[in-house]
Amino acid sequence: MTIRAPKDFWSGVMFCGFAAVALLAARGYSVGGAGKMGPGYFPLLLGGLLFAMGAVLIGRSLVLAGEGVPRFHLWPLLTIAVAVCLFGLLIEPLGLVVALAVLTVLSAWAGAQFRWTEAFALAAALILFSIGVFVYALGLPLNIWPSL
Repeated sequence: MTIRAPKDFWSGVMFCGFAAVALLAARGYSVGGAGKMGPGYFPLLLGGLLFAMGAVLIGRSLVLAGEGVPRFHLWPLLTIAVAVCLFGLLIEPLGLVVALAVLTVLSAWAGAQFRWTEAFALAAALILFSIGVFVYALGLPLNIWPSL
């Protein structure tokens, strides 16, 4: 058996891996029934659907020709991970505006088509949306600006 579509094959393996995690997480919960679902019902259903989708992708990769797997780029993943960690560190002392601006600009910078104007416009839109939803609509006690 030869893998004719490596991208589909590895996507299927990833889905099957997520399914295994969901099924392992659900094994300790009671499932219940369709009329009265238990806490393990949804993870079990989700795990089964993910496994089925992964099996279809793996089977398809053995039959149909497709794209190869592109070169793996570690730098963008590390940049986004650092941006998320910085957001968590900066939100308390510097507030939501500064933390979201840093998160958005750094995450955009990880992309190959980074433009400063687009990054700042996206940051401004995300800041306005987040303040509107989390601070005003939901009433969460978040600092908007740096606390001195």
